[in-house]
Amino acid sequence: MRLSEAIKRLAVNAVDAASPIDLVIGEVTMASPLHIRLNENSKLIIPEELLIWPKRLNKGEDDELKKGDSIMVLAMAGGQSFYIIDKLLGR
Repeated sequence: MRLSEAIKRLAVNAVDAASPIDLVIGEVTMASPLHIRLNENSKLIIPEELLIWPKRLNKGEDDELKKGDSIMVLAMAGGQSFYIIDKLLGR
């Protein structure tokens, strides 16, 4: 491996390791199927296929997600998975 390739690989790994997840606030834009929008990018709608959430937030449960709910979301590095942690109150 050339020195330039090794330096590039180290730099990429350092950036990836610095922030593997982001904690962001979002909003439920549609309940069924579930779609959310993150507050940091109001134009991007994230579909259900990329979302993970606890069972207690499922449709039919006492704490089900509804359109307009504010939520706390962990956005995984790469933007291909989003974990809904919980609903937010007072927003």
